[in-house]
Amino acid sequence: MRAWVFPGQGSQHPGMGEGLLDRFPAECATAERIIGVPPARLCRDAEGEYLGRTRYVQPAVFLVSVLAARAALADGRPPPEVVAGHSLGEYAALHLAGCLDFDSALSLVVRRGRLMESVTGGGMVAVLGLPLSRVTELLAEIPDVDLANHNLPDQFVLAGGTAGVRAVVDAVRRLGTGRCVPLAVSVPAHSRFMAGAAEAFAVALRDVAPGPPSIPVVSNVTASPHVPGEIRGTLLRHFVEPVRWWDTMCLLARSGVTEPVEVGPGEVLTKMWRRAAGSLPPPAPGGPLALAAPVPPPAPSTPATPPAPFSPVAPATAVAPPAPAAPPVAAPSVSVAPGPTTGPPPAAASRPRPPGSSGLRSDYGIRYACLAGSSPFGVTSPAFLRRLSEAGLLGFFGAQGLAPPEIRAALAELRGVRRYGMAWPSGGDERALCDLYLAHDVRHVEVTGPLAVVSPQLVRFRHGDGPRQLLVRAPDLATAVRFLRPADPATVRALAAAGHLDGVSAVAAARGPVATDVAVERDAHALVPALVALRDREAPGARIGVAGVGTPAAVAAAFALGADFVVTTTLNQCTAEAATSDAAKDLLAALDVTDVREAPDPDLFELGARSPVAHRGTLFAARAEELYRMFLRYDRLADVGPRRLAELERTHFGRPLDEVRADLGVAGRDDRRALASVCAAYCREATAAALRGTAGQRLNYRVPASTDVGAFNRLVAAEPLAGWRARHAELVTERLLGEAN
Repeated sequence: MRAWVFPGQGSQHPGMGEGLLDRFPAECATAERIIGVPPARLCRDAEGEYLGRTRYVQPAVFLVSVLAARAALADGRPPPEVVAGHSLGEYAALHLAGCLDFDSALSLVVRRGRLMESVTGGGMVAVLGLPLSRVTELLAEIPDVDLANHNLPDQFVLAGGTAGVRAVVDAVRRLGTGRCVPLAVSVPAHSRFMAGAAEAFAVALRDVAPGPPSIPVVSNVTASPHVPGEIRGTLLRHFVEPVRWWDTMCLLARSGVTEPVEVGPGEVLTKMWRRAAGSLPPPAPGGPLALAAPVPPPAPSTPATPPAPFSPVAPATAVAPPAPAAPPVAAPSVSVAPGPTTGPPPAAASRPRPPGSSGLRSDYGIRYACLAGSSPFGVTSPAFLRRLSEAGLLGFFGAQGLAPPEIRAALAELRGVRRYGMAWPSGGDERALCDLYLAHDVRHVEVTGPLAVVSPQLVRFRHGDGPRQLLVRAPDLATAVRFLRPADPATVRALAAAGHLDGVSAVAAARGPVATDVAVERDAHALVPALVALRDREAPGARIGVAGVGTPAAVAAAFALGADFVVTTTLNQCTAEAATSDAAKDLLAALDVTDVREAPDPDLFELGARSPVAHRGTLFAARAEELYRMFLRYDRLADVGPRRLAELERTHFGRPLDEVRADLGVAGRDDRRALASVCAAYCREATAAALRGTAGQRLNYRVPASTDVGAFNRLVAAEPLAGWRARHAELVTERLLGEAN
């Protein structure tokens, strides 16, 4: 099998592309327009101003690789049957296979290079001479680094913060075997530290519709052929997941490749293959890669007629060009437009439809595939929901933490509101809650929290008296999977026997997923593709989303990963209609993306559970952590000591601990359970103080917050929405989704 491989960053050298650029003047003219530098000057780099900078290196290497491939085909070289590229080289491979047209691929590479160059404060180190098992142990010991490249059985590249990279070097030195070579870069590529750049890159990917490959293109992320329809999401994962080059070489070897042809500057990949030759697996019968129709060679060009630019889909107004330098294959007609250097935007007729699930928009009766998640204690208030409804949007009332009379009062206030949903509080009298929601014809509920369970009453609400929408905000994979499966058969039988489900509803409950919609609250880049695959196998019809978006880039990233919808969460507290104190909103509006911390959770304090809260402007996170350490160290309050207890009364509670214990009903006890109750009471009182805006308690405010709040604050820092009083509920959604439609 014939394989072509394309090198990545690091293969560049001054003078590369000599003899190629003159053969392809049309492509070079396009490249100059997109890159902003004449290709000859860029690749010659006589003054040393370009090939040391990522923003220029990446488009230069891509251009030389693509032109080298076109020259090889034009010169009659047999075309490849499979292609792959190392990191950046994957874009050249996708272009050759017809997935991306030249303009789109180069524009993406330019955007990629600029974003990667903007990420600083980290580094990369090559680890040589150690097996994978030892490297895995290093990664477990040093949490500030990730595996970025696995090139050979004993050659790896790790990426992370500066301190983490230094720790790797020290750890390998202590092992006394293997060696480290720090790389002269400040970009922790292919690691979790690139998540912000990945979000921004999603904006560029949004307007690109990759075509199906004409030949297999092996993905760096999966070490298997790209799947049509999933290419954008895989390219996004490329930012934060390692390059699996060793696995790629093994796949090629099992498919019958004896030695790939390296196309582009340098011989890095060729030397790597030859060094690994003795360790590569033998060809497998049939091979794991199915043979596809090879790329046909181009028609020869005469000196009087220079090769025409590669364009899988010719512009509608263009005169038919001469025979192309590479063959026309199916590919998108929409090119990326991330900035002013990429040329004009696509025509209106080819603009993408509104992103996300049209089914979700129809089921909830909303304009955008975006829902406003609930915030407990009624913070996402009836006024908040009414404002959204009037704008053709929908949010969920924060019923968590409220007593039944308060929930009934909210439902009465929502009478006449066309579209809204209600949070489903865990625990309590769920039968009464279900009766209440059904009596008020609530059509949509939201389930949140790590202890969310598929209760009988939740199944009854979902399927009784016609189908309703059930949104689950899943904090982890286990919760998502639990709600993507059908209800327990015994539960369905019991509900049917009690008359809560008719025959049709019982069949639907037994066969379909409990949730109609599941939104992941963290690790979206890993969980969304996994849940989409699970949904497609086991829960057709369910929709997968991302919760906690705070910028248009985050929204675009979610859709590029394959999400059907997005959910706003803690950002909703910082709106004019949110039912929390002005002081809490002032605190939220001042947050940056780094101003949040995980702190002990009041509802699961004894279990050590944590939830994100605002860290700037309040001491809650530090003080709650201090109490948790005290809980781990002592068995009762008396062991803490009178001086420390007096300090806690002054700084944490603002009143005597005897009064706190009396309010908790543990006045006569001093055991570990009473200690836990007192510590958790601080967390609850801190929440209440923030909601009320209690004077004198600002340093103790507990304000739930994630990075979405700080990200949005940065986004609108110079806009009217910078102040929370101007942040009406619907304007936040419009700011996040308006650019995507």
